[in-house]
Amino acid sequence: MKEHGLTFPVELQQRWEIPRLYGMFATPIAYLIDEAGIITHDVAVGVEPILDLMADMNNQANEKKLTMR
Repeated sequence: MKEHGLTFPVELQQRWEIPRLYGMFATPIAYLIDEAGIITHDVAVGVEPILDLMADMNNQANEKKLTMR
């Protein structure tokens, strides 16, 4: 997270808990899940799509901080 300048929370799974819940088995894979457990963005499969998703989310988080000031 530090290397990519991410400012939002990231959770790592231990034993395929998330793929079992959402029925997607691939690696690497990233889900953007809201507080209610709903996937809020297309699932990112592969390194480049994951990095793109992280960059998009980080940019949105930074924009939100700026508008809250």
